[in-house]
Formats: sequence, C-alpha cells, structure tokens
Amino acid sequence: MAEDNTPTVTARKRKPSGHQRLRLELAKNAQTPVSKVVKKKKKLATGIIQPREPRVKKNVLQKPDRPRAKFRKRQIHKAWLPTHMFHAKRAHMTPPKEPLWRMAIPLSPTQKGYRPTHRASTLRGAIAWDMSYMSTIGLEGAEQSICGVLKALGVGKDDGEQFWSKRTAKWLKGTRSWQGWLYTQDGWPRQSIAPALIIWCSRPQEEGTSIEGSSKTNDTKQKRQAFIRVHPSAFLQLWQELLRLSKIQKPGVVVSDLRFEIGSIELIGPASADALTGALSLHLANGQERNEASGIKRIWDVLRNVTSPSNLPTDAVLALDITDPRLRHPAKTQGPDASAQAQNRLLDVLATWPVDIGRQSSNLFTRSDRWTAQRSMPSQKAINRRKALADPGQYPDPKPSDPIIPIIVLPSRGQNDAQGSWTIMMPWKCVLPIWYSLLYYPLSTGGTIRFGGLDQKRQIAFEHGVPWFPGDYPGTDAGDEWATRENARRKKDWEKRPKGRRVEFDSVKLGNTSTGSKGEVGDGWACDWTRLVKTPEKNSDGDTGMGTETKLHRLSMQLAKSVLTMRKTGTASATVAAISRPGGLITVNVTLLQRGVPAICARIYRLPRSNPDLLQQWLSLLDQMQGKKQQGKHARLSRPASNAPKHEHQRYLAETLLLDKSEETTRQAGDADYPGVPDEVDLLGFVTTGNFNLAEGRGTGVGSILLEKVLRDGSANATAAAAADKHLCIVRESGQALGRLARWELV
Repeated sequence: MAEDNTPTVTARKRKPSGHQRLRLELAKNAQTPVSKVVKKKKKLATGIIQPREPRVKKNVLQKPDRPRAKFRKRQIHKAWLPTHMFHAKRAHMTPPKEPLWRMAIPLSPTQKGYRPTHRASTLRGAIAWDMSYMSTIGLEGAEQSICGVLKALGVGKDDGEQFWSKRTAKWLKGTRSWQGWLYTQDGWPRQSIAPALIIWCSRPQEEGTSIEGSSKTNDTKQKRQAFIRVHPSAFLQLWQELLRLSKIQKPGVVVSDLRFEIGSIELIGPASADALTGALSLHLANGQERNEASGIKRIWDVLRNVTSPSNLPTDAVLALDITDPRLRHPAKTQGPDASAQAQNRLLDVLATWPVDIGRQSSNLFTRSDRWTAQRSMPSQKAINRRKALADPGQYPDPKPSDPIIPIIVLPSRGQNDAQGSWTIMMPWKCVLPIWYSLLYYPLSTGGTIRFGGLDQKRQIAFEHGVPWFPGDYPGTDAGDEWATRENARRKKDWEKRPKGRRVEFDSVKLGNTSTGSKGEVGDGWACDWTRLVKTPEKNSDGDTGMGTETKLHRLSMQLAKSVLTMRKTGTASATVAAISRPGGLITVNVTLLQRGVPAICARIYRLPRSNPDLLQQWLSLLDQMQGKKQQGKHARLSRPASNAPKHEHQRYLAETLLLDKSEETTRQAGDADYPGVPDEVDLLGFVTTGNFNLAEGRGTGVGSILLEKVLRDGSANATAAAAADKHLCIVRESGQALGRLARWELV
C-alpha cells in the first residue's frame, strides 16, 4: 500500500470537501423535527423568547460574522460590505487578491460617469456611497476618563486653548459632533494619525439644568459613551494608541471594536434631503410626540426643503428611530414644498433647533438595541406576504413585532462653499434594506439616486478643492502607505511599456536652468519626498552629495495659517518656532493661471531666488497675462449691438484686430523666449491629485509643500517677497520641461 500510494484514511475521518460539506449541513438541518422549527419561529415572532445577545470581549479586535458556506471561501482574507452583492453586479470592485484595507470595496460603477457624477453632486440628483468600511470605535467609562483619553489624543489642540473650556458644551451633551485631527500622545503637532469624527451619547439631564450647567464637575463621574469614526487605513494605529491610553486613566475606559456592528451610508447632492426624508419613516413610540421626539419630528418634516446640509447648524447630530423601510418600498415621491408657509416653518426650525432644547439619546450606542434591531428584521419573503395581503396601493399595517432601527444622521458642511453631505450611521445588518430604499426612491426632479465608488469619492473631493485621506496626506503613516502602493503601481505600468513609448526620465531637459541639469528630479513615477527634505552635504573630496534626511510630518491648516500670518506681521513665539521646524508639510490647492492640467506627481516650485533674471521673466509673464485679461474684458464690454451704427462696428473690428495682434506677441508655453523652470533648490512639493476641474473650468490640483521653504521664500529681495505673499508658484508635470504659473492656497 505504501509503494502504490494507497490512501489509508477512512471515509468517516476524511475532511469533507466544499460540496460534501453543503450536503452534510443540509442533512443535519433535515434531521431537526419540523414541529420544533415552526414552534421556535412562532416564539421568536411573538417576542416570547428573545435570542441571547452574544458576549463580546472588550479591548479586543473583533472579526466579522461567519459568512454563509456558499461564500465562505471568497472571504478568507477580506470582508464584504453589506451591499457587496449589489455592487458586484454593477461596479468594478477591487481585485480578489488585492483588497483595500482588508475589504472588497467598489471602485467605480460600470457606467462611465465622470460628468454625470459632477452634475448629480452639484446641479440635480444625488449620489450615495456605502461607507461601512469606515471604522467605528466605542469608548465607555467615566466622563472625565474619556475626556482624558481624548485630550491625550490632541482633541481640540488645533482649535485653540479655550476649546475644552468654552466650546464643548453642546458636544458633550451629544447634540453636536466634532471633526478634527488626532495625534499620538504628546505628539502634537508633528505626529498626526488621521482625521476623525467623535460623537457623545447624551447624558441624563436633570430638570432645570441648562446646557452650560450640565458640564459641571459633579457630572464628570457619570458613565458615558462616545463613538470615534476614523478611516480604516489608520484604524490599527489609533486602536493601539487608545488601548495604551485607556489603561492609564483612573477609572479605566473600555474600548470596543465596532467595525462590523455599525455601518454607514453617505449622501451628497441637492436631492439628498428629499430622498432621505422620503425613503425613511420615523418611529415614534406612545407618548414621545410631546417630549423630545417632537423636536425630531418637526425637523424631519421640514428637512425635505433643505437643498444643502450647509444650511443646518454646524456639526449637528440627529438621533432617531425608523421603521423597516422595506414595508414602504417603493416609497412615494414627496418633493420639496415651495409654499411660503413651508419656508417659514423651515426658517423657524433652523432658528430654534429643537434638538438643543430637549435631551436627545440614541439607541445606537446600546449593544442590546443594535442586536435586537438586527435579529428582529423579517425576511424578504415575509415582507412580500404582508404586501400581498394589503389593499392595492396601500402599505402593510404596522405590527408590534416590527423592528425599530436606531440611526444617527450627521449633516456636514462642505468646504469652499461646496455641497454638504449626509452621513447615516446604523446597525451593520440594517444597511442593505436602507440602501435599496434610498437608491430606488423616485426623486421629484426625475430619475433615482446614483451610486458611487472610491473613484467618485476622490473626484468630488478634488472638484471641491479639498484633500482626500489618505492619498493627499503624506507625512502620516496611512498616507505614506498609500503612496508606496500607488508608486509601485505606476512604476509597474511604466515598465510594461516599450522603451519607444514611455518617457525616459533620465533624459528630461529641465529648461534654461542655471546649472544646465538634465534628468527628472527623483523618480518620475512618484512624489519623491526624499529629494525635498534631504540637505546637500560635502564629502571629504569636496564633492556634493545627499546629506541627512529629515522625517516628514503633516501640519493642520489652522497651524499653517497662524504661522504664515505671524510671518507677515513679524511676530514670533515659541509655538511658531516649534511648528515651523524642518519637515513640516502643509496641504494646498493649486490653480493654474494658464492653460494646462497639473497631473499626479507634478513638481511644485517656488519662484527662483538665486536667479534674478529668471524671476523677472516669470513676473513679466504674469503681467502679460493680467494685461491680456483686462483687454479681454474691455473687448467684451465694447461689443456693439446688432442695430448699432456702422462706425461702431468698424471701431470694434479695429479693436479686435489690435487685440489679436497683442495676443500673438504674448509668450506661449514652448516658445524660445518662454522662461525655464527653477533649480531643484526651489522645489516646494508635489501634486498628489490633479486633473481638469469641471467646477472651476480649469486645471487644478491638490498637493503638499514644505512649510520651511515657504517661510524662507522671499528673504533674498523685495521682489521675491512680494511674489511669495501672492502665493505664486510654478507647476511642472513629471517628464516634461515646461513649467506653468500657478497660485496655491491652504486647504
């Protein structure tokens, strides 16, 4: 038997294959008496026996629920979103062996939708994303202990010293959320982790106690709960920091991993509020309409007239309960109410905001309520049977056993006057019913809501001129990991091309530089930050080489703005000196003043400091552009009407000919007298995201520049100082020798 390789294992001890395992499970289920199964289902439906809530270990990473045997092999090294089956049929997903953050995430719909995405997010319609891959961490303990943990993470450091003393009343009450950057312990402002959102569960408020009085020291020992919502790329780093800080506090803080217990959906667009209020129905228990729920009902009734969440109070939080949306699917179109009375009610609600007056609590913070909501969800077959028994055109009658789904709605304001977004947090297994109800809701403007992927998320952030985490945040662990992944992908694509059809970065001539350098600055397929932070160093032989490397770190917009303001006024302090230490990166939005599009990995230069002639050439080019713009305005204003006299038409023709002649004399990119790009010593940073911006009608980009060089910019002469105050820069695409004039601003 050994020579013939005969198997010696017995059949009953052999590990069953996939098909055999399915047959064994079916046979095991078939052995259960039918009467017992029916009896158990009836008891669950009547509420006599409630399923036991699973015991979840604290301070331990959780695993997703065990998937069905049919799909178990596909989720060995990754997890599926609740809407995976919907997206897998309609979107391009991440490769099976290359998941993002250990999850299968939709990248973009199969329908080409660059311009439709822009129109749906700004003009008409709405876009929805399944954001359940965002990580949620729960904190439970005494209020003073949780506040100690948050203070150690740097919460409120960027907002000023008075944040915890004067600006936390409504946030600690639970009616507002906080969004900002978290840092490692004692790592502010250099060791940033990621931007996060923090929500508090409302605490019991005594009668006659005001909002300000509810934050006194006698309430700090009460048991409180808080949620931290962070990007999955920075989850593990924040989790380890929280575990360490929670053990230091006395009394301690319990940290819970809620990644697979709480999901979320994000909406953006003018019709997002219409779909949100039309597809979801509030659940008000007996006696709640005249208490705190009356404020939620008043807000929910007038919310469909809101075209943008930016009109609501900043960082507002709406905690409410809804019914199963499948019972009202498909929902009927409501549409905004354009009457004067509806607008007056909306203005009254926005002025008073009833949520701040009463006590608002969410059952989403309670694990038993989340578990009950998920376990009481009936099957789709049971929903269909109830719909069939209802009258034609009517919805099924509600039952006491219907699930009550707790959700939290977070409206957020868009930056740079952009369209705001709605974030809906809910139990994990309740995401799919709400997702279908939202996407198939008939909008009053026609059509339904579009769904987006990761590419559409980045596109909308780029069009609004705001950075996207983690791709636009080098200097953080998550941003560096994303950059390494993207650099490897771009290098692989570059190497696959034949030599005759790819850019040879070593042969790029960088224009009329003073040193006559040749070759790209760093790797052409990457944002080579090492060339930006390494200082030149002379060897013993006198040769100049690359010296020591400074570690990069990211600075917030508030800190960078304060440093730049103090530089203009001439004031200095120890805080400014600590912030402006070498290696600090600031995120900027770059707008080209000429034609062209800043692509990814484009180089950002400051105006040359060591070559005054080259500096004057770039400044004269700016003067020509501004004069051309004024001539264009004058020509448009002097255009005569169609019935104007003949001599006015002749004068306009003469002005047009002169204007065209002046345009011909303007230097264009590629001309012999076009200014060259500066040297490597004037390199400020790189563009991390760039394309043609449909919202601006020109090429824009989001990048990062070195604050240290910005502070030194303009110290040589008065002309360079004036150019630095205007935030002028030169953008050059990787692999090309032409630079284009641009202007940067903090974001």
